[in-house]
Amino acid sequence: MKMQEISSDRIINGRITEGAYAEDESLTSIIIPEGVTDIGEVSFYGCPNLRHVSFPSTLRYIREEAFGESAVESVILPEGLELIEEKAFFMCDSLRKIEVPGRDTVIGSDAFACCDSLTEGYIACGYPENIRHHERLQYTLLWCSCPERHSSETSALAEEFVRDNEELIMEWIIRHNNIPAMSGISKLSLLRGDTGKYITQAGEAGRSEIMALLMSAPRHFEEGEFEL
Repeated sequence: MKMQEISSDRIINGRITEGAYAEDESLTSIIIPEGVTDIGEVSFYGCPNLRHVSFPSTLRYIREEAFGESAVESVILPEGLELIEEKAFFMCDSLRKIEVPGRDTVIGSDAFACCDSLTEGYIACGYPENIRHHERLQYTLLWCSCPERHSSETSALAEEFVRDNEELIMEWIIRHNNIPAMSGISKLSLLRGDTGKYITQAGEAGRSEIMALLMSAPRHFEEGEFEL
């Protein structure tokens, strides 16, 4: 895979200029060079073929809709990142994995909204400030994929959300075949509802791996409603 480095004439004082590559169909894989601290608003907005991005360790800010409606598949951000603004990755339909390791990173509203393929990743700060219900659902599902990496505070909030919204959680897991989240929930024995009902729903949706995880969950296995 050939990576294209960002042109120096699109960078001013460490900032990729606003709209620098917006709706550029030629971009597929890019390297944002070291020294860049700021990705401007809509810099890569609507790039339909941009699937791979390498981010520099110097990056501090990702501005509003910087990668909105692009085809990016996996995002690994540096620990020094300070801010991901509102809708930075809005409607990235192909985005499957997100890693935000910085514990002080501020995440804006809807930064990863409408990313329905996002099933795996890690948000160090747990939940953005002033989080809304649909975002709480999304970040809880991310927590489920790797709960061992999060703080006890985040884990407590996520477990509470699972308990209070179990049917909603399972609806999304089955609909989007979210195997990483289902694996975490199964290992932690978080489900309290009718496991047999969820197995039936997963079977009707053709989610065989979800079914297997549900059937092997400790609580369900003890009940013996189904046999493997």
